[in-house]
Amino acid sequence: MKIYLLLNQPYPNGYALTKRFHLYAKGFIKNGHQVKIIIPHPTEYEDKLGNKLISGTYENVSFEYKWKSTNRSNSFFKRRYHDLAGSLKTGFTLIKDRPDVVISSSFSFLFFLYLKFISFLFPFKFFHEKNEVDYMHEDNISYIKRLLIKLNESVFHGFVVINSQLLNYLTNELKFNKSSIIVPILVEDFKMNRELPVNKTIVYTGTYQERKDGILTILNAFAQIKNRYPEYKLVLTGSPQRSADYKKILRIIENKELWKQVHFTGYLSEEDLRKVLTSANMLILAKPENRQNLYNFPTKLGEYLISGRPVITTKVGETGKILKDNDNVIFSEFDISDISEKMEFIINNPELTAAIGARGREYALKNFDYLVHTNRMADRFQTMIEISGHVRSASKLVPSMKQN
Repeated sequence: MKIYLLLNQPYPNGYALTKRFHLYAKGFIKNGHQVKIIIPHPTEYEDKLGNKLISGTYENVSFEYKWKSTNRSNSFFKRRYHDLAGSLKTGFTLIKDRPDVVISSSFSFLFFLYLKFISFLFPFKFFHEKNEVDYMHEDNISYIKRLLIKLNESVFHGFVVINSQLLNYLTNELKFNKSSIIVPILVEDFKMNRELPVNKTIVYTGTYQERKDGILTILNAFAQIKNRYPEYKLVLTGSPQRSADYKKILRIIENKELWKQVHFTGYLSEEDLRKVLTSANMLILAKPENRQNLYNFPTKLGEYLISGRPVITTKVGETGKILKDNDNVIFSEFDISDISEKMEFIINNPELTAAIGARGREYALKNFDYLVHTNRMADRFQTMIEISGHVRSASKLVPSMKQN
């Protein structure tokens, strides 16, 4: 098959969704399909480890920005023009290249409607990749917003969802009866050629948002142990400046006198990030319970687990259903004192918690392998194409899996 992925994030260096789409593409390619990642709009910013090439190949994955620059303009009107031009060019590319399947991240409804019209004239199966619930920053949504969601999602032939909660949301709350496949967080083994020494670091990599990842709670928890373990550092990857909680982060660091023990790395290359993860004493993610976190499944948790280091996280959503406390992860309440105690537990029990980290890695390799899940996706797509009679590629059709 020919499968095109439409991404609204920076590529190839980006965020969780960037990595997820990249693993989709790598998996499809290794399973024998033709793949391209298309980025319709400029997505790069000056303060990031950004890509300046509008097209190229990264780890055998072809990508193309449809605007003539990757950098997002500071001008509102230029951004609208670039987005419109890139959207139109994306449609022209689909008409010219005639893919069998298009998987899209979230864009505007008008863009989706435009692509849906093209899919009538030049048939392809159109899937929406959903790894978050709609209006995720709101705990309750109005009837009008629910109608808008249904209108937006009605253009798709099916969905790729990250967990069973999102599937239930689509089928039971929104009443969609469309082809859907659950694809959990994806991992690629990045075991280093040599074992790195374990540093006295507690590592957080995330969005610097309290509502999503509990960054303020993590800082306060670390403050409770910093005097007992002055040699330990809290290492925070990425840059917090764009976070709505940035001033609160600075205030905690100032009030708790954390400057000497909190280290901001800035944006890291994939290789450098992997080194930070695999050499950490522990990795931490503290998600509070809210509508957003009940429906998502953090991609970074897959990276944490595959590193083989002990992971502290909260028992929220899908995470609490599949992982086991003190077996392959260390669960904590969303509570400053409890998180602090779990940090201290790992510091004082290195052999026991190293074994927990090793089992977490084994679980991730067994359950989140990107090659296994992209093969499942391809099977589903091929069966849909076969049924609809729109087969244009020479690839052998595979019967659909009964269990997804």
